[in-house]
Amino acid sequence: MDRIKSAYEMALERFQQRREVPPEEIEKMGYILEGKALGAKYLNEINFDILLEIKKYPDKIRGYMAEGALETFLSNIQLPVDNATLETTKKALAGIALLTVNKKALNEVTGQLEHLLYYYESAVKQAFEQFKERFSARMAASMKSLEEKVGVKLKIDPEKQPGFREEWTRAISSINTQYNKILAEQKEKIRNIR
Repeated sequence: MDRIKSAYEMALERFQQRREVPPEEIEKMGYILEGKALGAKYLNEINFDILLEIKKYPDKIRGYMAEGALETFLSNIQLPVDNATLETTKKALAGIALLTVNKKALNEVTGQLEHLLYYYESAVKQAFEQFKERFSARMAASMKSLEEKVGVKLKIDPEKQPGFREEWTRAISSINTQYNKILAEQKEKIRNIR
């Protein structure tokens, strides 16, 4: 009959099966992290020259630094929920352009990405107007009975009503899910450009 292993015995087995990480891999991860930090600095500072900073390192390390910066840039490409997000996305795309050798392939993908962002903004505006109309229509019935009770014509902004933002957030989530999926595909295309 098989004996049941204790949690300690199972942990000891997993520990013995672990593989050693080579020092080169640890060093590479460190440079990738430094590259991520340089990417963040590029996004946050106006006159930061990321290429100049990367060129301070030996050739072998530059690739790791660029890889890290690219990851930072890709993670900052997001659907434009406001102007600040859109500006960050544009700056991230500019940073990617600095690091990418194959400009033709990058321009093709970024063109598709810019169209995606434009269509997203249009879809959100249209969905918002439709949602606002439906919300207003639902409110109109209850407002009519309230107006009859108080005897005064009431003017109410639907956006300032309780529940409007919460319902809008739920309504927009399906659009965001759809566009985020396409955005992830575009980011993967950018990641694979050499």
